[in-house]
This record gives sequence, C-alpha cells and structure tokens, in this order.
Amino acid sequence: MKLFDPKAYHLHHKRAKKTFHAHNFLFDHVGYELVLRLNDLKKSFNKPLNLSPHSLPYPSLHHPSLEDDLPYPESSFDLILSCLQGHWVNNLLGHLKSIHRCLQKDGLFLGALWGGQTLFELRESLLQAELVLTGGASPRMAPLLHPKDAPSLLGSGGFFMPVVDTEIISVTYPSLRSLMKDLRGMGETNKLYDRPKMFTPRILFDKAEEIYKDTYGLSNGILPATFEVIYLTGWKYKG
Repeated sequence: MKLFDPKAYHLHHKRAKKTFHAHNFLFDHVGYELVLRLNDLKKSFNKPLNLSPHSLPYPSLHHPSLEDDLPYPESSFDLILSCLQGHWVNNLLGHLKSIHRCLQKDGLFLGALWGGQTLFELRESLLQAELVLTGGASPRMAPLLHPKDAPSLLGSGGFFMPVVDTEIISVTYPSLRSLMKDLRGMGETNKLYDRPKMFTPRILFDKAEEIYKDTYGLSNGILPATFEVIYLTGWKYKG
C-alpha cells in the first residue's frame, strides 16, 4: 500500500518552483551541511548523482521522485546525494536498496530527510483542533522517520559503516498562515493518498492556531516551529 500520491507530489513541487527561492532557506541550510560533510571526506568523486537539484550544486539527472527503484544501471555512480526528498518516498527501504545498487564499490550515499520531531507543534495543534470541532481526525501530515530507526534502515539497505546524526532547527512565525505559506512555498504540504480532498475550512485553521499559541506560543504570540533533520551517510562495501 502506497502512502503518497505522486500526482500531488509533482503538482505541489511544480507550484512551489515558481517562488521556491523565497521559501528555500531550510533547503539551502541542509544542502550546505551536506556539502560540508562531503568536503570533510577529502575524497574525489567523478560520477555523482544528485537527486535534489534545487538545493545541491551537483549534476542532476531526471528521475521519478516517488519511485522506490531508481532507473539507472547497477554501479553507475560513485556518489549519490539526496536533500530533503526521502521522506516522500513510499518505500524508503526499497529506495535505499536502489541507491545502494546504483553505487559503485566504495561509493558514498549522503542524504538528509525530515525526522519525527518535525512540525510536532503543528501536527498536534491540527489534531486537537479537528477533535474539538468534529470529534474525529483526518490524515493531514505525513509520518516521519525516527532517528533511532535510521542506522538499522541504512544497514538493511546494504550500506557499510552507516552514520546518522541529527539537527534541530527552530523557526519562528508570526502566524499559522505564514507557516503554511512557507510549507506551500517549499512544496512540503500534504501528499498522502488518504488526505482530505476538500479545502480545509478556515475554522479549523483558526482553532489550530488558537491551540498552537496556547500550547507552544512564545510570550509575544510568536509561533515556534521545529524542524528535525536526519543526516544519513553510508558506503557501498569495496570488497
């Protein structure tokens, strides 16, 4: 069973592409962190594949973003990079196995994706607001990987010497509307197959903002938003 709708994925990213430069600060930051990690290795790579052309300065080839299996022959690349895309893949383990297959021996995978603490304030506020207003809850935010599960996931994907580290980024917003505007501008809104297909009523957002401010808001009414980044590093065994 697939969680994510590829049509929604492409629609959201096509829409975001027009103004992505105004909302891409998190992608720029995470891309910069990946480049720093790469530069620390002091190793040359001659055949890189960049799965995230919007945030990394490396050559990019077209690929079906939500497919588990990359459409390239075995051992095609010595470096594969992925910046804030893996959390939209329907089968993350299958995707990692595909990346491993496409790497040459002693090749490197370096990636980053959102972790489970990302936007926990928004997730809980929307849930509580919908429970208050309707007595039920709809799938409005995607499930995310927990950092403790990442090392075993890399190992199951075939990677040698897996390394996982995390970063917490806190961003503040004057309103829920401004947070949602940034998420739309980044192409990071709901892509679940089971998402509500009708427009979310304003009363739900108003109630969610009220709960958000009461539960997590700062003294000046500003809303903090947490983004957890999981950085993944794994090698293909050279033996």
